[in-house]
Amino acid sequence: MQLQFACALAGALVVGATGAANACQPGDARLAGHYYLNGVMEVGSELLLKKDGSFEFALAYGANDQYGKGCWVRTGSTVEVIPAGRSSASTHHTPDDSGFSGLVLTVSGSSLVWDINGSGHKGRFEK
Repeated sequence: MQLQFACALAGALVVGATGAANACQPGDARLAGHYYLNGVMEVGSELLLKKDGSFEFALAYGANDQYGKGCWVRTGSTVEVIPAGRSSASTHHTPDDSGFSGLVLTVSGSSLVWDINGSGHKGRFEK
C-alpha cells in the first residue's frame, strides 16, 4: 500500500512539474543558456534560461541564499525573469532580499545586465 502511494505521489509530481514548465511561452532561443553573474562583489549567482521559456535562478550573498523558478520573457532589449506565482518581476530586487522577486535585465551583446535596484550599480550575467 505504501509503495503504491509513493508511486502515485511521484507520478503526480512529474505531471505537476511538466504542467508548470508548459505554462511558460517558448523564449528567444538565442538567449537560452547558463549564465553566471560577474561584477558584483561577494555575490555568486547563476541563471539558467531554458528554450521552453522557463528558468532557474540561484544567488548567494553571505548567509543569504535565494532560489527561484518560473518563466522568462524577452520584450525588445529587456528580459523579465518572473518567479512562479507572480505576474511580473520586481525592478527593485537586490542580493540582500530574503526571497526572490524576479529580475529585469537588459540584453547587451551576449550578456544580460542587471541594474541592481535601479541604483546604477550593475552586474552582468554572462554565458
